[in-house]
Amino acid sequence: MAYSPPRPGSKIIIVGGGCFGLSTAYALSLKQQYDIYVFDRKPIPCPDAASTDINKIVRLDYADNTLYMHLAIESLPLWHQWNKERAEKNQCPVFHQSGVLLFGQEDFSDFEKKSIKAIQEAGYGHFIDVYSSPEEIVRAFPQFQQAVDNGFKKAYLNKQGGWCNSAEAVKHVYQKCLENGVHFVVGEKRGHFAKLYCDPKNPTTVLGIQTVDEKIHHADLVLLTTGSWTAGLVDMHHQVIASGQQVVHFTPPPQLKETWEKMPVWCGDLSNTGYYGFPVNADGKMKIGKHHSGYLNPRETDQISVPRTQVTHECDTIPIGALREFRQFLGKFLPETSALDITYARMCWYSDSIDGHFVVCPHPDYHNLVVATGDSGHAMKFMPVIGFKIRDVIEGIDSDYTRAWKWRQLEAQDTQLDNLRAATLIQRVILEEKGNEEARMATLEEFKAARPHL
Repeated sequence: MAYSPPRPGSKIIIVGGGCFGLSTAYALSLKQQYDIYVFDRKPIPCPDAASTDINKIVRLDYADNTLYMHLAIESLPLWHQWNKERAEKNQCPVFHQSGVLLFGQEDFSDFEKKSIKAIQEAGYGHFIDVYSSPEEIVRAFPQFQQAVDNGFKKAYLNKQGGWCNSAEAVKHVYQKCLENGVHFVVGEKRGHFAKLYCDPKNPTTVLGIQTVDEKIHHADLVLLTTGSWTAGLVDMHHQVIASGQQVVHFTPPPQLKETWEKMPVWCGDLSNTGYYGFPVNADGKMKIGKHHSGYLNPRETDQISVPRTQVTHECDTIPIGALREFRQFLGKFLPETSALDITYARMCWYSDSIDGHFVVCPHPDYHNLVVATGDSGHAMKFMPVIGFKIRDVIEGIDSDYTRAWKWRQLEAQDTQLDNLRAATLIQRVILEEKGNEEARMATLEEFKAARPHL
């Protein structure tokens, strides 16, 4: 369908107050020519949004997919600017430039090799230190002595990267939106999107949204920034799917805390193993996650995978099979964790696109509807700038990003995910699948470290 950008004075409803939604609301608000409303079913930051987390990686390393490398580089000055803004208010920083240490095993995978090459060819070779021997890695980062001894013998450090406190970043942009006059409608009824409201005479023309309280909210344009919920809210023609990824926290004792606070973000041969981790944060928590093809939670009515979170299933953790894999990998990479209880675990839900690119475009089935989804687990680092790129889509401005993120009628069987998961076998397990012991949720008792019994 032909798309017409909103005119000055238009009312724009954004559904979803996470990374994409808030960044776009802020970017639009700077134009001072739209009436902007953000709807969310929970107060912001929404507790089960992917962006509501203690940390996310800020990396520039994208192999030969330089579109995202440049987007990450464009984001960096704004992350630092946000830190300055927060320092003036005596608030904690949202970006921590710890560096990102990317490991290979006997050799780098293609991902690391292509990343180094792309960064150097773009003129940013000074961003990275490539270690020429296992001994150099250990001298720089003695915390990883045992990882190196156990086969992780190659590494390079991207000094410009690090991690963001994503929940605090969401709060920061939320405040910017409020200051710029963006309206927020939140709550389980009044802010909870139920369905699109379409012209009764032309059901392909979106005139607004209907919320759970059955009220209709008119708009000239609706933007869905609903993350992993998107495929369950509007027909996405199988271009995105909600996949659950496992995350755990440790709370290390003082002697380990002091050492692990000084870690960089690390990626343990990520394109092959899927594992990554963070330094201990100010609250004494250390997060480790796995970036892979993930788990599915198909709903009974149509078998579309939808997020299953601790908001609706408060006792959920991660599958026992995932827990066992965590312990096995960490026993080799960071063996000190074997003696530690896992203090928290949850599923983090991605909106996975087939090719790992975002899906930001007018929806082909409707007038006046734009979708911004398909984060594929690598969007948060772009929060300072992603809204400006989404604004270009809304305003019909052509760019490398709008072309890369346009609607793509891809076939699900061709799923490749993003290039950091290129070596991952696409074999998604269904959460709590009957007859599959590996898919059941692990109990709190099972998160305790194994201890010898006399």
